[in-house]
Amino acid sequence: MKFKSLFISLLLVTSAFATEKAPKGIYYGKILSIKNAMGYKYLKVDENDTELWVAIANAPVKVGEKIGYDKRTIMKNFKSKSLGKRFKEIIFASDVYLVEKRSNSPVKTLKDMLGVTPPTAKSIKKPTHVQEKPAKPFEEKDFYTIEEVFMWKNSLKDKTIKVKGKVLKVARGIMKLDWVHIEDGTGDEQKQTDDLVFTTKNMKLKEDDTVIATGKVILDKDFGYGYFYKVIIQDSSFKLE
Repeated sequence: MKFKSLFISLLLVTSAFATEKAPKGIYYGKILSIKNAMGYKYLKVDENDTELWVAIANAPVKVGEKIGYDKRTIMKNFKSKSLGKRFKEIIFASDVYLVEKRSNSPVKTLKDMLGVTPPTAKSIKKPTHVQEKPAKPFEEKDFYTIEEVFMWKNSLKDKTIKVKGKVLKVARGIMKLDWVHIEDGTGDEQKQTDDLVFTTKNMKLKEDDTVIATGKVILDKDFGYGYFYKVIIQDSSFKLE
């Protein structure tokens, strides 16, 4: 599970089209080959006549191009089951800079797609199971608002629920799942209780679709590296309204 969830460490992909714009701690190499796996890419790069392997989120890169990357996460003797290959050393880059301009739009990041906000190293907190007192007593309902799901999460744990709402965004094909963000006008944006994530397989949904979403409530879903959802809905299905 530790390495299976490494995709979440490939979070911050940024566009930069001149090396002088990149911050300190960024290294540059020429892409020699590319291997695709599970929504991200393994790049063999030539950095000052030294060949290295760098794993990045699924960005629009090509063989022969120059790319910038950080080296904060280096894995030794890492085995990729999807590629059937063991790497003596590989860099899992968090900050990635595309030197060649593709368009006027920035590269979309996994962080943006999944709606995950990474904490700083000092602020990472593991999930706790302290019972938070809800604003009102729990009650069984046919449909719950998103605010109620967050408020009553402990009572709804592992239960299958229904929510009516609008599709805010969909991130497709990450870990073989589609990640659907639903909102219904309830909740508090500052407390991050206004947007609920549902995971599903190959649903043909689009932004602004109004749906009845059904799924299982999972608490404290940890993807490693301090990234976790306090509440996420899995095994989801959707009915268009």
